[in-house]
Amino acid sequence: MGASSHSARRAPLRILACGVAGGHLMRGDMGEEGNSPRVARVIVCLVSVGFFVASVAATAANRDGVRDLVVASVILTATLGLHLRHSARAAVRRRRPWWPWSLVAHAAVTYLPYCFFQDTWVGIPGSLAAAVLLTTPAPQAWVAFAALAGLQVPLAVAIGETTGQGLNSAVSHAVGGLALFGVVRLADLAEELQAARAELAQRAVDRERLRFARDLHDLCGYSLTAVALHCEGIQRLVRSDPQRVEEELGRTQDLARHALSEVRAVSAGYRVLSLEREARSTAALLKSLGVTVDVRLSGAPLPGPVDETLAIVVREGVTNALRHSKARHCAIRLTVDEGHPGGGRAHLEVTNDGVGPGDVAMDREDGTGPGGLGGSGLRNLRERVAERGGRISTGPDGEGGFRIAVTLPCAGQDPPGAAAPVPASSGTVLRQGSGRR
Repeated sequence: MGASSHSARRAPLRILACGVAGGHLMRGDMGEEGNSPRVARVIVCLVSVGFFVASVAATAANRDGVRDLVVASVILTATLGLHLRHSARAAVRRRRPWWPWSLVAHAAVTYLPYCFFQDTWVGIPGSLAAAVLLTTPAPQAWVAFAALAGLQVPLAVAIGETTGQGLNSAVSHAVGGLALFGVVRLADLAEELQAARAELAQRAVDRERLRFARDLHDLCGYSLTAVALHCEGIQRLVRSDPQRVEEELGRTQDLARHALSEVRAVSAGYRVLSLEREARSTAALLKSLGVTVDVRLSGAPLPGPVDETLAIVVREGVTNALRHSKARHCAIRLTVDEGHPGGGRAHLEVTNDGVGPGDVAMDREDGTGPGGLGGSGLRNLRERVAERGGRISTGPDGEGGFRIAVTLPCAGQDPPGAAAPVPASSGTVLRQGSGRR
């Protein structure tokens, strides 16, 4: 084969470099991440067409006559079509039963032209090798790839070329095959990356939706339950004590406004709960409903996330007491074990003497009773406590009542400023212990 033929065989590899550079330019023009897979597929087509054009040009330089050029162009077009078919994303992802036959056809348009064109045939270097890598399982694919590259040496000798020229042809086919295979795999990876990003975005949306639903339940369930109970009380007072109706209506209105503010806080994402404030408000609510309450919070101020989680526990415990039991007494007790080997531990118990929820034992992992009784509140508590690395137990307290007990670690988080002290009185919060107020 002459020098011009060797130069022509190397031309497709130069086209590859131009195609990759063009890909960078296209990425800069289009820019949007959503177009990346599409751009990658366009680059695959451009690189493949570049190899095709270079091969047609090399054939035109090596052969005289329109007939030879037309025949070579038809064969090269068939080779290009088979290569693009094997490079298609849908084909690569699923093993097709007709692949062996398509590879046989690809091999035919790759090697049979040597019988007619002899040493002037260029073909599309590495096209068949790339197709084998794309359509065959990994171990066999690389063995076949090496065999196809090595086949170029005896083939070159058979058509009258030297061993050195055969080695040059083998390297050309190996590099061309790796280049075509690499471009297709990069396009596949771009599509996989976009799919992974879409899945992560969907998961983030799902997590936010669950968080919003959980916050809405934890915040509004308590307030709306209180409003409903106050309305029931007002119905009874209309006949028995009309003078108190106006006072209770005012309280109910305040509760409704508070519930509205909490809904707005959830939607705006700035809601912050405090255990001490929650204990104070629940004590006042229970007292207004005729339930005696004993609240004792002892220990140092808690870190913000722990304080907020325990406030939600108090809210859910009181909501359960109002909604699912006939409680006449409720107790909220907090202790902080600062000498724990792994850091401080906060222990909170919320108990009532009316049993509940649904007057059934809590024997399911999600905190609900048999058949799922007890609503989603206790399940939400389990999720929140688990997120903080704590433990929760719910069920009868052994004395005819119902208990929610939570233990949370306090280590590794910065505590906020101490809450303002609350005067100790009947039905309100009593802060004990550490001396830090």
